[in-house]
This record gives sequence, C-alpha cells and structure tokens, in this order.
Amino acid sequence: MIGIATYVVSDIHGEYELFIRLLEEIRLKQTDTLYVLGDILDRGPHPIQIILKIMEMPNVVCLTGNHELMALECLEFLM
Repeated sequence: MIGIATYVVSDIHGEYELFIRLLEEIRLKQTDTLYVLGDILDRGPHPIQIILKIMEMPNVVCLTGNHELMALECLEFLM
C-alpha cells in the first residue's frame, strides 16, 4: 500500500541546494503534498530557482510570507 504524506516547510530564503536536499531526504512522491509556508525569497543566493522549481511541482501549495510581500512592495515602488 502506498501512503500519502503531508509535509510542511517554511523559511527557505533562497537556499535552493538545501531545498533540493530536503526534497531528496523526504522522498516527496506525486501522491504527497508539500506546503510551503512562505519566505522562499530573500537572503540566500537562488530564490528564483526555488520559485521555478515550486511552479513545476503540482503537489506543492505555496503561501505568501512577509518576505514575498516585501518583494512585491519593492517591485511596486520600482515601477
């Protein structure tokens, strides 16, 4: 019998390599769900890679954190 698991993570902060290692460690299956509770941006070197990775994963639910809100405010200001 294949189990369905639910995982929750937050505060990835642009650490793409650590995020990938986490996915490998939990062995995320397509039947599993991963909730990302915000703060994927800021601090670390590869936030865009994380965004692109999450966008290609249909079993990931991503919530907006305060760092994403700050990024949106900065984009509004720059425009």
